[in-house]
Amino acid sequence: MEDNKKPIKPVLKRNNGYYKSVLTRRLEVSINHVGQNIKQTLENILKHDMEEKCCVEGYIKKGSTNILSYSSGVIKGELIEFEVVFECRIYFPVEGLVLECIAKNITKAGIRAELDEQPSPIVIFVSRDHHYDNVNFANIKENDTIHVRVIANRFELNDEYISVIGELMK
Repeated sequence: MEDNKKPIKPVLKRNNGYYKSVLTRRLEVSINHVGQNIKQTLENILKHDMEEKCCVEGYIKKGSTNILSYSSGVIKGELIEFEVVFECRIYFPVEGLVLECIAKNITKAGIRAELDEQPSPIVIFVSRDHHYDNVNFANIKENDTIHVRVIANRFELNDEYISVIGELMK
């Protein structure tokens, strides 16, 4: 019996690697800011605290948050606590994902690249040590478009981007 398995091609993601997600957070609002426009107040706090930053789920895109619902406030001293359900666009590069990115900086250590959007949700590092046998590595120049496979990622809460270690695709 012949084995007719085709090799699995890696998924190539261009700039739009965001996925829509519904999250829940508790927000505290000063009693002075509670009024008829509480939804707008909650939205402003959410945008300030969450957008263009990393949370547990990944990097949240600017302008993508939208409040779906919120609870009645619970008084906690001088603050009112609301439980807010909102949707947003999140970027989280998984291992094996192939990204199209722009080489921003080339050093003796390797290549620093970003997605072709501002601000870039990720910064990709491609180590020269991992590519000593790759002849194409030396030919890459700044602002060249390259394809990189994600090996690992790292970020902390409230980081402005996700750091990715990648491997140059041939």
